Amino acid sequence: MEIGDMIEINRVAFNHWALYIGNGEVIHVVTPDGPSRVAFCSFSSSSGSLSCKGTITIDTLKNVASRNTYKINNFLDDKYKPRRTDVIMGEVDKMRGRTIKYDLLGSNCEHFVTFLRYGQSESKQADDFFNVLLLTAVVTFLNRSLGCHEYKENDIDAKCCL
Repeated sequence: MEIGDMIEINRVAFNHWALYIGNGEVIHVVTPDGPSRVAFCSFSSSSGSLSCKGTITIDTLKNVASRNTYKINNFLDDKYKPRRTDVIMGEVDKMRGRTIKYDLLGSNCEHFVTFLRYGQSESKQADDFFNVLLLTAVVTFLNRSLGCHEYKENDIDAKCCL
């Protein structure tokens, strides 16, 4: 494992991301109350807005992964050139302990880690989620537009739907 490697931690329903910074340690985004949750949110009744935040924390990979499996996954190396170790560690020093805006689809732990490694924020998990939503919306639209209906032919029930 090398400084700057992205670590993908399997958390069953989603994957948590951390960046290896040496000596068995990683940097990642967590809630103020611990690494088991990814972010905390508060709701303002006066403005009707939801505000989510995460804290940038350094911990051992062993503690962050806990009993979950993990792997090195520098999946964007073919798309972007990884930044130099000194640049990554400079960012780590500046960000350590900061509280940042957190958004599951626009600014999550994977976005954070890809930014540190490449200087670009991306999240395959968020992109995959958007693609599923888009496909669901298209199928729903087409079903409604094409007049999805049930019919009987030769005593066999069938549906004309995507």
